[in-house]
Amino acid sequence: MIYEVRTYTLRTGTAPELVAELAGLGAEVTVEACDVSDRDQVADLLARHRVSAVVHAAGVLDDGVLTQLTPERLATVLRPKVDAAWHLHELAGELSAFVLFSSAAGTFGGAGQANYAAGNAF
Repeated sequence: MIYEVRTYTLRTGTAPELVAELAGLGAEVTVEACDVSDRDQVADLLARHRVSAVVHAAGVLDDGVLTQLTPERLATVLRPKVDAAWHLHELAGELSAFVLFSSAAGTFGGAGQANYAAGNAF
């Protein structure tokens, strides 16, 4: 199935080459900062932009053995993966596609990556 690209909203810091490539394909490209782990920011962004598909590929590492993980370290890793995906799920409305990227760590684990594995399993 082929989807016509009309509008992408990209994170600040996205490679200018990608913006140029999408624009060359006929997309209207908007680059705007949004912390998608912040529900209010996601709601504001989606109120201003029509979104027909979401591709969520966020991830943060803060490796450490389980006994070293604090609630803060766990939250640092879970916020961009879990909270952000949930906010997008709840707020994006009717979509043609909702794609969540994960890591094999979510299935197989990884040494010192309990928080990362948990976020990817979600």
